Amino acid sequence: MSRRARSFATAIAALAAATAIASSLRADDGKQVESKQADTKQESSTFIRSRSRDGFTAFDTGTRIYQRADGKGPTVALVGVVHIGDKAYYDRLVATLGQSDIVLYESVLPRGAFGTGGRDDLARQRSTQDAMLFVRGLIAGYLRANDHLPQSAADLRAYTVGRDSRLARPFDLAFVDGWGRALRYARLGESQFELVSLGADGAAGGSGFAMDLALRWMPESIAKRSSDQKKDDHRDLYGEFAEALGTNLQVRSIDYDRANWLPADLPMEELLDRLWKRGERSATIEMLSNQNGLQQGIIRFLLSMVSKSPSFKKMAIEALGGGAERSGKKRSSGLGSVDERIIIDERNEAVIERLHALLDQPNPPKSVAIFYGAAHMPDFEGTLREQFGLEPGEPRWFTAMSVDEWSREKIEARIAKLEAQQKTERESLGAKDAQPSNARTEERLAELRARLEALPPATEAKPSATKTAAPSAAQPSR
Repeated sequence: MSRRARSFATAIAALAAATAIASSLRADDGKQVESKQADTKQESSTFIRSRSRDGFTAFDTGTRIYQRADGKGPTVALVGVVHIGDKAYYDRLVATLGQSDIVLYESVLPRGAFGTGGRDDLARQRSTQDAMLFVRGLIAGYLRANDHLPQSAADLRAYTVGRDSRLARPFDLAFVDGWGRALRYARLGESQFELVSLGADGAAGGSGFAMDLALRWMPESIAKRSSDQKKDDHRDLYGEFAEALGTNLQVRSIDYDRANWLPADLPMEELLDRLWKRGERSATIEMLSNQNGLQQGIIRFLLSMVSKSPSFKKMAIEALGGGAERSGKKRSSGLGSVDERIIIDERNEAVIERLHALLDQPNPPKSVAIFYGAAHMPDFEGTLREQFGLEPGEPRWFTAMSVDEWSREKIEARIAKLEAQQKTERESLGAKDAQPSNARTEERLAELRARLEALPPATEAKPSATKTAAPSAAQPSR
């Protein structure tokens, strides 16, 4: 392997660890995923794969629908996703998710982003306070970008969702207090705003749990803030990776502003608290949090060298999907033990709690989709089997990204060769039924013909200036 190839491999290996928790820490993220096998008696299904045949290399993610053996009760779909892929890939996933009544998606956010409420007034009051703090953070982001406070809650929502549509439902949930009433937002002059919940009684004033909850904030004077603070020039490593591959980011390709799409994840405060209590330091988190670190600098340099290179894209696809081919019971998510326990297992538990709450309702939804990174899916599958008594159906595969290294001529040549081989096989078999080898040949031919149809039409070569001109009516040929 050449030094440059080793450098490319190093970049991918580093991104392998980094992207596995990207969606946990960043708004615009990418995640490398590898399938993992749960330590259960029944082997988990695979949710990623890479394919390479006839000059075509592709990386796929899987989707399965789970239901009881008798066909009764709600269904749960596990829709695996990789966070860097082609736009058409995300369009197909959205169409699939549209078949479910409720979609639970991943997004580690502050505690107040997951909705308010509770068993008693104390819980409702605390959840309302969390929601108001979350909204304050959104207002601070608006102020940094626009140098003024939003005129209304509608203005704030439009800006927030325009930046990241995953925040649409969290925004709507946070603007409803623990008693089911809308928060009131008011701009008080040029540099102050107020958020108000009227408490348990829904009326102004009161005491105890009926007391109004008011959050007033006067941010630092806009004039005093430096120009560096006003700029939003946060570099996006995962966006750069996607650009180098000629693909897209999930968060920029999917509109999450849908009433039946709900965030289901660990709150950011809880995730960090769990790390803190254990006294554990994650190398992956360290790398991601250090925006100016040496590792990210090296990766960015390498990405600039290989931007949109087919060979680099092929290498990335093979690295992303390589773990899917490994067998055995040992988990192979590609994460360290700390990262895997927190980033996968414990976040999955939060989703399962939300799923239990949905299905335990008097009128549960008929279908729920869990839309998460494919690395989470084998663990989800084990839980669906053990706790819910659901069994998987046949998988559906969606191509996240691919690279075709063959020209039209080479594809046509391979089709001709396979057709000749197929003809010879059929003649030797006579009138017998098609054999497995012939079926495999037919499958390859179908793939090759589809690739040929997808190519732009061949352009006719222009006549060379040195060639003899065609005879005209004024100059008849001799």
